Amino acid sequence: MRYLLALVLCLAGQLLAAGPVHLHVEAPAFPNEEVTLYTRVDAFTRRLAPLAKGRTDSAGRVHLKAEVEGTRHALLLVGQAGAELWLRPGTYHTALGAPAPGQVLTLAGTARLPFTFIDLDPLDVNALVSDLNQRLDAFLAEDLATDQAGAMEAVAKARSGGTTLERDTSGAARGLFLSPTWEQSRVDSFTEKLRKFYAGVEDPWFRQDVEYGLAGLHLGPRTNDRELFNRFLKGKPVLYDVPEYTRFFSNFYGDFILGAPFRNHAAQLIRLVREARTDSLKTLLASNDLLADARINELVLIINLYTNHANALFDAGGIRRVLADVRDRSTFPEHRLIAANMLWDLTAMAPGSTLPEVDLLGADGHALVTDSLLRGTTCLLVTTLNNPYCEQEMLAMAQLGEEYRGHAKLLYVVLGRTPDELARWLGGKPQPGTWAVPADRQELLDSWRIKHVPTFFLLDGRTLSGPAGMKPSSGLGAQLHRLRTEREREGRIRPDGLGPPPKR
Repeated sequence: MRYLLALVLCLAGQLLAAGPVHLHVEAPAFPNEEVTLYTRVDAFTRRLAPLAKGRTDSAGRVHLKAEVEGTRHALLLVGQAGAELWLRPGTYHTALGAPAPGQVLTLAGTARLPFTFIDLDPLDVNALVSDLNQRLDAFLAEDLATDQAGAMEAVAKARSGGTTLERDTSGAARGLFLSPTWEQSRVDSFTEKLRKFYAGVEDPWFRQDVEYGLAGLHLGPRTNDRELFNRFLKGKPVLYDVPEYTRFFSNFYGDFILGAPFRNHAAQLIRLVREARTDSLKTLLASNDLLADARINELVLIINLYTNHANALFDAGGIRRVLADVRDRSTFPEHRLIAANMLWDLTAMAPGSTLPEVDLLGADGHALVTDSLLRGTTCLLVTTLNNPYCEQEMLAMAQLGEEYRGHAKLLYVVLGRTPDELARWLGGKPQPGTWAVPADRQELLDSWRIKHVPTFFLLDGRTLSGPAGMKPSSGLGAQLHRLRTEREREGRIRPDGLGPPPKR
């Protein structure tokens, strides 16, 4: 017993060790660029939080220091380029190559760039995870396309949250391990080979990643959910920071409430969600013994409600209240964090919310005072240059700005350009409205929940007032006309403009 306890404490120490991480970056293609190191706060919402910031010198070098606990999934952004990595306390030397000619970077700056570790231990978590992913992807690719290049492209898009495979709102690929063509014998053979290959690796975190990477393969030919549950989930800890575990868990329990709970208790389920009866919902789910464990039960509940927030079957307000209840009352700290992130993702930048403070720079490089900019009605367009869709919305907004001059101000926030580049593009010609670039591009993307460009917001002061999906090219004109009519009516009734119209 003493030996077993010592082993458990040793493994826990390896999994939860906390300490400083030193990241030395060499990026000669990115001199004098802003650098930010982010961590993914949880695997289900994929929310990012900054760990450290810096700036490369004239040779593209920078040193970052941060505190990490356990094994953390991180994103390194250098200017508009980036790479993903895994961090543990220690020192890493990395080199970031230049993008290929004509390479298109993703909106979040996570395009795959040449990224290498200098003098990396072959048993480092980055080397191990990379090797495991390549082996799993090669197995998956055989059924995703007829040629190797197309297959690996499909897998890469799926793993990065692309559109090749079906994906849920958290950005994780839901269909990644689902393929009806796999034979059980083929999965078993690959499982045996992979376990033998990694048999000498003693890293407990990585062994768990291997185990659930293999578990995910068994979801392909799944014929018996209870057998999979008993084998991989029953009586086992929930591994919130092990990527293959969270992938397996999300796929296994994806849309669970739309299965037996909905088929057998549809009216009750819909009512409990609408009334935000969290405990009653847990009890209803627990009637299925795959959810008898309280921790799994609650995690499945919030994941399913989160992914079904836009489902017309359920009351969105009730879903948000359940998530708020879990955030405030859960006995599991991990669930309080995940529920808080889910709520943030669902409510940030919704009509009635306040625009988060983000530093903006004008074309002259000086900081803009947003409080003075955002007074009255403001049309805010987050855009890029030389993009036909963005150009369409910029033109439409300029036309509306002219039509409603004096009733609405225009603010353009341009991604992917420095102040100097924006000034050259403007060319000294008078342009309607105020033009700016974000001081920290990723901070703006995260804070304003920008998932695509162009993105438009209608503001009353700092309060978001426009309905979702409204664009300058469609819908905004009617909204501005309504606002102008209301204000003109109020002005006629109260020409002094000191308050609302008198009551009759």
